[in-house]
Amino acid sequence: MTTYKLSLITATLLLTTHTFAQTNLENIVVTTTNKLPTSIERSTSNISVITSEDIEEKGYLSVAEALNGVVGISVASAGGLGQATSLFVRGADGGKVLVLLDGMRLNDPSSTDGRALLDTLTTANIQQIEVLKGGASSIWGSNASAGVINIISKEAKQGVHGSVGVTYGSYQTTRVDTALSYKDEKFTAQVLASYLDTDGYSALAPHDGEKDGYNNQSINLKLGYIINKNNKVNLSYNTISTKTDFDDPFSADLAEDSYSHATAKQDNIAFDYMFHKNAYSATFHASKGEYERDYYTTGFFGDAHNAYQATLNEYSLINGYTYSSGKAILGLEYKEIDGFNQYNSFDASQSDYSNEAIYLSNLYDINERTLLETNLRYDAFNEFDNKMSYKVGIKHKHIFLEGFSTSANYYTSYDAPSAYQLANVSLGSLLKPSYTKGYDISAGYKDLINISYFHSEVEDSIDYISDPVTYIGGYTNIHGTSTFSGLEIEGKHHFSAYNLILSANYTHLFDFEKEDGTDLVRRATDTLNASLDYYTANDMHFGIDAEYVGDRLDTDGGFPVPSSVSTGNYTLWHLHFSTAIMDNMDLNIHAKNIFDEAYQSVYNYATEGRSFYATLKYSF
Repeated sequence: MTTYKLSLITATLLLTTHTFAQTNLENIVVTTTNKLPTSIERSTSNISVITSEDIEEKGYLSVAEALNGVVGISVASAGGLGQATSLFVRGADGGKVLVLLDGMRLNDPSSTDGRALLDTLTTANIQQIEVLKGGASSIWGSNASAGVINIISKEAKQGVHGSVGVTYGSYQTTRVDTALSYKDEKFTAQVLASYLDTDGYSALAPHDGEKDGYNNQSINLKLGYIINKNNKVNLSYNTISTKTDFDDPFSADLAEDSYSHATAKQDNIAFDYMFHKNAYSATFHASKGEYERDYYTTGFFGDAHNAYQATLNEYSLINGYTYSSGKAILGLEYKEIDGFNQYNSFDASQSDYSNEAIYLSNLYDINERTLLETNLRYDAFNEFDNKMSYKVGIKHKHIFLEGFSTSANYYTSYDAPSAYQLANVSLGSLLKPSYTKGYDISAGYKDLINISYFHSEVEDSIDYISDPVTYIGGYTNIHGTSTFSGLEIEGKHHFSAYNLILSANYTHLFDFEKEDGTDLVRRATDTLNASLDYYTANDMHFGIDAEYVGDRLDTDGGFPVPSSVSTGNYTLWHLHFSTAIMDNMDLNIHAKNIFDEAYQSVYNYATEGRSFYATLKYSF
């Protein structure tokens, strides 16, 4: 896997290309660190990059599947493709992780905790996925207290280019990806489209129950124009439409539930104007996101239809100035959030709020081996408490052992209530943002080993409580502190004489406790990923992956009081093969869960058995 990782202070690239040529970190540019294009080396943060080559070589069909192999991240899915997916970053849940597409926010304000719905995101036409771990509210504001994930779609190349990729595999899964682009000295135009359809398998166990299919259609349009050497503009539009069959756990038919289904549509549009002259740059960004989800369920009380809608408008002006010893950034932002929930038929104004913010970021070279990164942000809200967040990070490349570096970050972050939570408050409660403070410490030697320890504490967490007699409840801030801490280890070694790359990462969670000291569900104490990749002289690739997930707790969904259960530990093995079969045409073949391991990542929900997928891609 060609994943690049900067483990807070790691100053060497973890991977090489197929020809094993060393790649310079200066060539890897990310935007998650301060909202402006910045070399991955110019940050103290823990950043990983999943490339399009990784996605193709490993056969990832969903973004969640790709993220699952990153150290410090785990994913739990309630069934197959398109089913509800839980993302955990360093033990924190998905509501504390900001997800972006080309800089546009995908977090749905109408979801229970403001999380992005990863189950709607496929890997079609992705150039890279940036993953920043650790509190990032000092740059990005709410929903970034555990990290930021920025998905970058493919960019146009000079001239006229295009591609068509067709995937077919188990469970009658079909995916077609198309891309067409044009670029000259002034103008860029690109259209990316994807269609995915699968019969799937039963969401609820047993695996061979009534099939729950999934359909996903997405279109991404990008236009760019260079006005002159100092000015350019970009326009981006992305739409995702999905239809998912699922099993209602309260249905009398359970795994044979053939009625329950959901539709979702998400539209994002953004305009960017960029100015650059000498040492100064400015970017004006305006975007709008519209989110709409409809759930049709059946249960003991008959059929039901629940609708969720939200709109997010965002405007920002980001100013950057490069000076002799570093770079300073001043950002101004304004956001409007409007949510609606048909389930409780509340007045839409109950979940509306606005957010104004200003932030300062500074990258300062103390000397040629030491980088200091500082951020400070203030957020003002019209409906609840204002918040200030900050980060201080330092990275040092040691002279006594070339290739050895250390770093440390201390940060504060917050998560504002979602539109859904504001509209469903507990009686007498007045919600306010939760508050996170944490730190991480890292050390790394070249690409051989990188070790990071992290610790964070969350105050005033927002959670759902219900009356023990009436079972009527709502969201409120929980008094006390929840704690997360753990260890991340990653290593890689190139056996150049044999064209082999051996890589592995391991995550151990010491703490993932709620305010009352009990463990949070669906977090595995231990996860281990390992892969062995072999490349022939003619660029043929053979790979084998192993994924171990340790024991984790879940709940059985019992009513009125659920019981704790264990989903058990398991190990999965996958095989991969890719080759160029002729000019401009590539073939990728993947065998997943080759030993047909029976396992569950969410209690009582089915998972993928032994399966096979093949992709044929033509590019011009």
